[in-house]
Amino acid sequence: MRFIVIRHAESEWSREGIIQGQLDSPVTPHGHRQIAALMAALKEIAFTHFFSSPSGRAMTTAQALAAHCQCEISNDARLYEQHFGCLQGQPYHQAMRNHSETFSRIFAGEPTAAAPEGESAMDVAQRMMAFFQGFPSAQRGTFGVVTHGHALQALIWQLKGSDWMEDISKYGHPSCGYSVIDVSHGRLQLQRWGVATHLRSLHLAPI
Repeated sequence: MRFIVIRHAESEWSREGIIQGQLDSPVTPHGHRQIAALMAALKEIAFTHFFSSPSGRAMTTAQALAAHCQCEISNDARLYEQHFGCLQGQPYHQAMRNHSETFSRIFAGEPTAAAPEGESAMDVAQRMMAFFQGFPSAQRGTFGVVTHGHALQALIWQLKGSDWMEDISKYGHPSCGYSVIDVSHGRLQLQRWGVATHLRSLHLAPI
């Protein structure tokens, strides 16, 4: 069994520098170009099924990929983005000014840092792992999983050993970047992470 774990395409709030978390905004035109580039990169893979965060920006990405690959799609709340509590909906500069200590700890990549009424990356890693570990060991196929930037970096951090002293932000993925996880003998094995070579050509064209 193999998982291709994808960060959703660029959204309007992401482009505008607004903290989304579990709030939402539409995919941008550039985001749709990212999806097309990702489709081309994954064209040789025979997907069995797609799973997605219920967020609109993730579902837009997953629906396009699933339609292109002619397979079904399901959503799962365990794939949601990290909940940033009181920071959600604020521009980054405003959140940094109003909640400087909390903002700095979270975006400096502290795994245990959480905003009031929010969750930490460690919390996110636990629910992400619960999703992947919920598949029967005898399951076969390649599954597409569309999630979010902080959720994906929390997952990679967990798979890389979950060092509490590590800067989790170093595992960040660009929009429509992806990682590859194999399952062998019931264990998740990270094969590749942060794959984004398919997006290079987009930086050469006007956005």
